[in-house]
Amino acid sequence: MNPKQNDSDRVAFLLSQLGARAAQEFTRLLTPLDLAPADAGILRLVARSEGISQQALAVALNMHASRLVALIDDLESRGLLVREVHATDRRLYSLALTAKGKETLLSIREVADEHNRLMCAALTRAETVTLQTLLSKIADQMGLAAGVHPGYRSMSGKPSATRRPAGSPLKSRKSKLK
Repeated sequence: MNPKQNDSDRVAFLLSQLGARAAQEFTRLLTPLDLAPADAGILRLVARSEGISQQALAVALNMHASRLVALIDDLESRGLLVREVHATDRRLYSLALTAKGKETLLSIREVADEHNRLMCAALTRAETVTLQTLLSKIADQMGLAAGVHPGYRSMSGKPSATRRPAGSPLKSRKSKLK
């Protein structure tokens, strides 16, 4: 270890620092939509996998089902999504966005684009592409699921995705929702 190197010079520290700031900024940008980041993520995943069951969504998010039910109840009461009896298994509920939910998702995408512009304002387009490629490579190596923020795991009380038992294999980010 170089005694002259500060912790702030380490990539892991910078990623942690930027991640915390990115989360704060995204929360701030969502405030006018009256949404929390968890709400935005759920709407995005439901749109990506229209008809996904609550159970499959809980598994994809690695979130306790009872915690997810509370979030779904709130989004449903606000008219952003609906629960319907699953087409093949009446014990399950399928989730779908309402027209209002689809409009809200467009607003979320605009917020996400603005967030990305703010976070990468100091970079050229080529640098942004390179950074995205490198960060995706690190995320794959760390076993993070594509499109699923590890913060959902902390909402469930389960260990984060990066805290795997010693010797367990790394997972690919290229997971598919059912």
